Amino acid sequence: MRRLTTFLLALLLAVLVACGDTTMDSAAVSSEINSTATVESAVAPVPADPSHDTTAEQRSVLDGCVDFAADTAGGSLKSARAAAALVEYLSYADIDAATAADWMAALPQEQRDLLDTNWSGILENAQNIASDPASQADLLASAGVTTNFGSMVLTEVPDKLVTLNMIFSGKAG
Repeated sequence: MRRLTTFLLALLLAVLVACGDTTMDSAAVSSEINSTATVESAVAPVPADPSHDTTAEQRSVLDGCVDFAADTAGGSLKSARAAAALVEYLSYADIDAATAADWMAALPQEQRDLLDTNWSGILENAQNIASDPASQADLLASAGVTTNFGSMVLTEVPDKLVTLNMIFSGKAG
């Protein structure tokens, strides 16, 4: 069921990307991120819509943190993709700590071990994307991520990442 949900979200993302301009190279992505940086600072954060149930969506994004092993071939790019999906989600939705804790508690041991292996890399990539998207343009392009983070309001993402880190590792930073 998780793989189906992940597949459907990936398919939806692919359709959304196909509707936009996806022919940019990494230099163009970096330029695009830089040119939209002023938009990010000029736009007020949009609070999450409390009537929108994001529980399933949150669980699907979190599933992306355990569907690979960071210590295998391609793991760093998969970690970057998982971090990008997480940052994108956190840019428009609040993290529900109870949902995240329940999700983690329900993981089978194999996936819990993957979370333990993958989380530090995902967290580092997510923090880097949230703090300076332009500096991550090459990594994201190599990972196949086409999201324009420069056009997003990312100011609340670092605090949301701290919340997740407390749940997943017991550490604030």
